[in-house]
Amino acid sequence: MEITKNKKLTYFLICAVAIVWGVILHRIFFNKPEEDYILKDSNAIAKHEPYDQYVLKEDTFKLVLNYRDPFLGEDIRVSELKPEVTKFQQMNITSSVSPKPVVDWTMIKYSGYIINPITKKMVCIIIVNGIERMLVEGESFDGAKLLKNKKDSVLISWKGKQKYIRQ
Repeated sequence: MEITKNKKLTYFLICAVAIVWGVILHRIFFNKPEEDYILKDSNAIAKHEPYDQYVLKEDTFKLVLNYRDPFLGEDIRVSELKPEVTKFQQMNITSSVSPKPVVDWTMIKYSGYIINPITKKMVCIIIVNGIERMLVEGESFDGAKLLKNKKDSVLISWKGKQKYIRQ
């Protein structure tokens, strides 16, 4: 089966392409920007103070608190509810839990490691309080215990805390 060329269709498509490109070129070269955009009058814009836009609206809903307590299994009545705790009362509540002491890890630095040629174990070089010491896993120095030795970091236990220290 041979495909026959339709000359009428070819001429129609050439004309359509020419029209599309003509419209595109006309818009690019003969566009007048001053006619396309209309500037708004600056006096027509209503001037607002910036704080007027953020006025808080009063709540228009009320909570219905007569549902079953999921823990006690009893119905709660609105008259039995305790008054809310005010912000002043919340600020006066003191906690008996004291903050945990912060451990200063800047005292410990990991300088690198050396492989012992006889035992084939990695020995790391650690600086604690400015004093340099070579340690193997399980050894401790000046309160710092080396738990795990990796090539790029070491796991140190110091003052009850554990931390990886990078080289």
